[in-house]
Amino acid sequence: MKLSKIALVLCLLMLCMALTGCGSTQAKIDGMTCAQIAENVQAAASFVALTDVNESYLEKYLWVDAENLEDWVMRRDATRATPEMILVLKVKAGVDVAEIRQAVQDYHDEQTATYRGYQPAQMPKLESASVMVQGQYIVLVVSPDAASVNAALGSGWK
Repeated sequence: MKLSKIALVLCLLMLCMALTGCGSTQAKIDGMTCAQIAENVQAAASFVALTDVNESYLEKYLWVDAENLEDWVMRRDATRATPEMILVLKVKAGVDVAEIRQAVQDYHDEQTATYRGYQPAQMPKLESASVMVQGQYIVLVVSPDAASVNAALGSGWK
């Protein structure tokens, strides 16, 4: 009898752990637009004035074809005095997320090389930024406060 109670408690603990996993950030972001994710991030940290970029910027500088995206938003410092930006992409189903993630990583690396010689004081922002993926979403945020951005995004990004 005592063994069955222990087994029952263990099963209940496993069920609670499984349900906790179901309440992940992925479930929260799946219903959000890229613009909503960007708004949450922008509200979490003190950015310079950011401007939305158009599709041609995305294709010319990131080498990402907008046809492969279900949704996207990119905001950056239009003056380019800082590398601050918010990029949120939702890749269409069936499109290789890893390939687009690599394009975003290449863009980040290019920006890092550019600002290293152009505005070295801005390097901590670029060095604390990383390309993160969660399901079909890819995010790159260059900000003065990476910890606040990560808190706004929530867990589950890798």
